[in-house]
Amino acid sequence: MVKARRTFVIGDIHGRSGALAQVLDRAKFRFDTDRLINLGDTCDGGRQTRQCFDILLKIKNRVDILGNHDHWAYKWMITGEELPIWVHQGGYNTMYSYGYDLHNVPIAHSNLIKNSLTYYIDENNRIYVHGGFNPIVPIENQKTEFIVWDRTLIQYARTHNINTYKHVFVGHTTTQIIRNGWTEPITFNNLTMVDCGGGWNGRLALINVNNLGDTYLSDIQNPNYEDDAPCPDKKEWSW
Repeated sequence: MVKARRTFVIGDIHGRSGALAQVLDRAKFRFDTDRLINLGDTCDGGRQTRQCFDILLKIKNRVDILGNHDHWAYKWMITGEELPIWVHQGGYNTMYSYGYDLHNVPIAHSNLIKNSLTYYIDENNRIYVHGGFNPIVPIENQKTEFIVWDRTLIQYARTHNINTYKHVFVGHTTTQIIRNGWTEPITFNNLTMVDCGGGWNGRLALINVNNLGDTYLSDIQNPNYEDDAPCPDKKEWSW
């Protein structure tokens, strides 16, 4: 008997393929039936952006949300433009993973970013965004740049329920900033912060959206990117 499909959300992978493989393994994630909602910023940070995309592309039921780092990396992938703000915030490590040559970027990788959504609302009226949004303005009337970059929604959620949606999942702002180095998800009312600093010296978090207590964390990451643990060489993902 095939188990019912589960839905997980993950945030801000930031080039850490070892951590990505680790949380999928710990959740016994089923690549053929489970659904993954990726909150963006797959790129930059660690030196294994290419390997992260390779893993994500094996997942049949996947929703990708656009992150600000993905947007920067896409510009380089398509045009070769190396924005200074990008290269000094992890962009060099993304280029490293492709041998510093945009011609080494598989079209499936750039298309994953190109086809990413600004936001996603699931069948249970839960919304997923990279940054945030204005809770008193219909989200379809808000600009992509604002939704990708916003951090004010978290402060709003500290004292308010976001009544438009059953639950809100955000990345972009790490829990380490909000709670002095905290490396696990934080929930304020009906908003959950999923970015736990895995791109630097925190953890990557994978959360079952139907049961927030069903959360899987990677080991603490090493901020010395050259020491990234390699992604396990698995020919088949069978969970």
